[in-house]
Formats: sequence, structure tokens, C-alpha cells
Amino acid sequence: MQELLTAPLTACISTHLGVAPALVAKLYAPPAKGLPGDIAVPCFQLAKAKNVAPPLLAAQLADVVNSAGIGAHAAAAGPFLNITLDATSVALALLPLLAADPRVALRSRVGAGRVVCVDFSSPNIAKHMAFHHIRSTMIGNALALCYDAAGWKVVRINFLGDWGTAFGRLIAGWKREGLGMADLEAAPNKVTFLNQLYVRISRLEKEDPTVEGEARQWSRRCEEGDAEALALWETIRTVSVAACQEIYRVLGVTFDDWSGESRYRDAAGPIVAELKQKGLLKEDQGAQVVDLSSLGMKKPCLILRSDGGSLYATRDLAACDDRHARYHFARSLYEVDLGQSLHFKEWFAVAKLLGRPYADSLRHVGHGIVLMWNDETSTWEKTATRKGIPMMLMDILAEAIERARAVVADKNPEIVGEERERIAAAVGVGAVVFNDLKNSRTGDVKFKFEEALRFDGETGPYLQFSHARLCSIERKFPATHPHPPAADPGLLTLDSEKSVLLAIARLVPALERVAESDEPSALAQAVLSLATTVASWLTAGNHDEDLRVLCPDPAKASARLALVRAARGVLGEGLRLLGLQAPERM
Repeated sequence: MQELLTAPLTACISTHLGVAPALVAKLYAPPAKGLPGDIAVPCFQLAKAKNVAPPLLAAQLADVVNSAGIGAHAAAAGPFLNITLDATSVALALLPLLAADPRVALRSRVGAGRVVCVDFSSPNIAKHMAFHHIRSTMIGNALALCYDAAGWKVVRINFLGDWGTAFGRLIAGWKREGLGMADLEAAPNKVTFLNQLYVRISRLEKEDPTVEGEARQWSRRCEEGDAEALALWETIRTVSVAACQEIYRVLGVTFDDWSGESRYRDAAGPIVAELKQKGLLKEDQGAQVVDLSSLGMKKPCLILRSDGGSLYATRDLAACDDRHARYHFARSLYEVDLGQSLHFKEWFAVAKLLGRPYADSLRHVGHGIVLMWNDETSTWEKTATRKGIPMMLMDILAEAIERARAVVADKNPEIVGEERERIAAAVGVGAVVFNDLKNSRTGDVKFKFEEALRFDGETGPYLQFSHARLCSIERKFPATHPHPPAADPGLLTLDSEKSVLLAIARLVPALERVAESDEPSALAQAVLSLATTVASWLTAGNHDEDLRVLCPDPAKASARLALVRAARGVLGEGLRLLGLQAPERM
């Protein structure tokens, strides 16, 4: 949308300088903090092209723009050209488009229909999803939603950790304890039952060295297709997936592809054969590895264990081959914590050595850790606990919803029953999700219930309240002006109204930055900026009736209602793209 405002300016500057319009169009940015203006043009590149000092060029361009009659005032600030747009011109350019469909403010064609695979969440089965899974799950979900809005065709993949020696160990414990299906069915929580079994057998393994051999034997039997081993493995997988699906339901997350590592359990052979045929495989202490020194990496990539069992790199390569064949992706993202960076560098390098056509299209989208405030110890901790007992992701979500329910009941007691439950779920989950997404993906995130659930500041509830406030104004409008005239954008002459429209116009560039850098916080911060700008506009009416949306003048009120509807629609869509719901009442 920003190009609708800058098109006359782009034409003016490019024509004067005799340069391509695209060169000018890519330079627009917000003015430096504290300086007047709506848009800034850094003149460094343009000055270099014309062999002129940037400050001198900025001053020359200010004169050119001011004499062009394009509804903009320009002023030079050193090497920057700061532009102030006419409020009415902004409203006339943007509001009719937003009135037709507010979602246009969060749509781009930069993806051009290309396919992107987004591999995210991907928990290990037979375990509860821990709180740290919130990062991969919701960053990946936001990336998938934003890529889709940016014109990409998205394939959402949950690459379950459902294969490997851990399951051999679990089956070994099952057999050692003589467990049966009746024991599993009688358990209050099946995943807890499996996880406790894993803890017991892992503890025993430290005391009894024969357990490791049994675990490897059962793992090998799984790989060889042993019916008994696979039947137990299938039971474990089914129970675990059902538990994960319940969490994804609460979070509002969906997937197109649930193919886990097990899908590729028989794919190691062809990969290994190809590596051997191309002379890339070497033996190292009984294991099979690929030397990556030609690509500047000191450590080799481990392909097969000494007992012949396949490893993560082998299955990742096989999975990527399969995805490329099925989906023909132009880009493939792996949203996995930064602690796995070396693993991805290694197998991406192997893909390159194998000559895979997709090798340069692979991206490891890493994230930092999440720390939770512990009231009992007054410290930030990696593991969420309550009275010494670990809290899983579902525990955190349930408590956030419970706390949100109390807040909603206190702030709006007339909301009761199913509506209160629905709003509490939206606010509680939104608080947890936005607390993550507002932060840089690669940084560490701190979570504290009291902070995340605040209705002011940089929080999910604040954004949701902003949306609900706009909905409230829409509901009240007919009582004040039952027969309003058609909205005239030309009546939006206030700087505060222009600021709302400019905040909306900046959302498409933010969306495109998400797809360019895989950084959802770019959109999260832009949506926050919109919400605070809307709040400033609405608050001005607290002191002056003529500045209110529901002002006495029906024509002005109608125009402002159109802006309220646009902001509400855009804010709601922004929340959706971040994985949050947009309640109409709170």
C-alpha cells in the first residue's frame, strides 16, 4: 500500500535524476526519531550514482519535490530527504482500498506462487511437549501464515521425532517390566506413563550396562521391520500424536504433512550407496562419515553408527529429497533451536557435495531459549517448574487461560458462560504466543505470567484489547448517528488520522521483511505500532468532543468510522498472521 503514497514522489525524483524508478522506490524508510516527516529518502545511493555529495543532493531534491505540486512537503536533514504527506491525500489514496478489503494491507505478491516448506514444532514422541516447544511451534506457525500472505504456497510440515535408539530403549523398558496394552489403557495420562517408563529405563541403563545392548537390539529390530517391535512403536506413536494434536488445537496450529523420521527409516541405504559411489563416504572409528573440509568445516558429518544404524543427517537428507520431489519447493525452512546449528550446517553441506539442486534453498531458522520466571526461587530458569515439578507446555497454557479468565471477569463481569471461556482462551494463549513473537527470533525470551497478561504495553492482550475497543466503537455508532452519510475520505484531515493510515501502509513492508529474513517480530512490532497509533488517535477525543469518532458532525463521524473499520480489519488480520485470535469483546 505504501507505493500508492510514494508513487508520485518516486516519479518526481526518478525523472529529475534520470534514474530507474525502482532505484528510488526501494529507498523509502521512516524518518529518524525526533525529525519531522512521514517518509525519509536516504540519498547515499542516489548521490553516488550522480557523483554528488548526499547532503547537497537532499537539498536539491527538497526544492524539486516542493515545486512539483504532488501533495508532499520536503525538507533536507543532512543526507536525508524527509517527506511530509498531506493528510487528505493519504486518506483519499488508501481508505477506499481498505474499505473494500482491509486485508489488502497485509498482502504481498513477493512470493509469486513459489512453494516454501516450513518444518516446525517437530517434537519427539513419547514425551510431553515442554514449554520450550512454544518457540519452534509458534515462530514456525507465524512464518507459515506470513509466507502465505506474502504470496507463497506454503507446506506446513511436522517432522516428528519418531525413530531412533530412544524408542529401542523405551521398548526395552516395556519388555523388561512385562507391560501390556492394559497397563497403558489404564494410565490416567498415556504420555506420562510412557515418559515415566523412559525415565526408569534410562536410570537403570546407568546401573546395568546390558540395558544399552537391549535398547540397540530393539532399535535394530525396528529398522529391520520386526513385527513385534513395530507394533509397540506404532502404539507409542499413536498415543503421542493424539496428545500433540490436543495442544495444537489449543494453539490453533495445523499441518499439511505429519511425515516423521520413521517415514525415511528405509531410505538410509540409497543415500549411503550414493555417498559411496561418489567417493564421499569414509570410515572413522567404525562409523561412516562425510569429510566436509572442502567446504571449510573441520568436523565430518556422521552418516551411520558403528552398528550400521542410521542417524539424523541420513534421514534429513532422505526427507529433503522426498519433499523436493513431492512439493518442488523453492525454499525450505527448518525452525529448530540454535543449538542444532551445527547439525544443519553439516547435512546442508552434504547436500551440496551430493549436488542436490535444492542445496542453496535450505534455511535453518534458529531461535534462542525461553526462560521462565520462578516465583519460588525469584530467578529466571530454563525449565518451567511449580513446587519442583516440571511444567509442560499444556500446563503453561492452562494457567495462562485460568489467569485470563479472572482478568476478564474482573474487567467485564457482564461477559459470562461460553463467551467468557472463549475470550479467556484467546487472551491466555495470545499472551503466551505474543510474548515470544514480539522478540527477535535469535534472542532469548523471558516469560512471566504477570507481564505477559498485562492489558497495556507490548503484550498480546493489549493488541486484542485494541481490536475489541474498535469493535465497541462500531457497535455504538448507530445509536449516535442512525442515518449517517456515505464516508468521505477527504474529511480525514487530522495528523492523528493520517498517522493511523501510515501505520497501516507500513505493514506490507513489514510482512515482506518476515518472508525475507524469517523474522516474525518484524510484523509483531509493526502491528504494535499500529495499535499504539490507533490508541493515540482515539485518546485525543477524551479531551475534545469534536475529535471523537462519535462526534456531533455526522459527515466527519462517518469518515472516522470508515477509518475505525479499516484499522479494526487490519489489526484483526495482523493478529491472525501472528497466530492470535481477535476477540470483539474483552
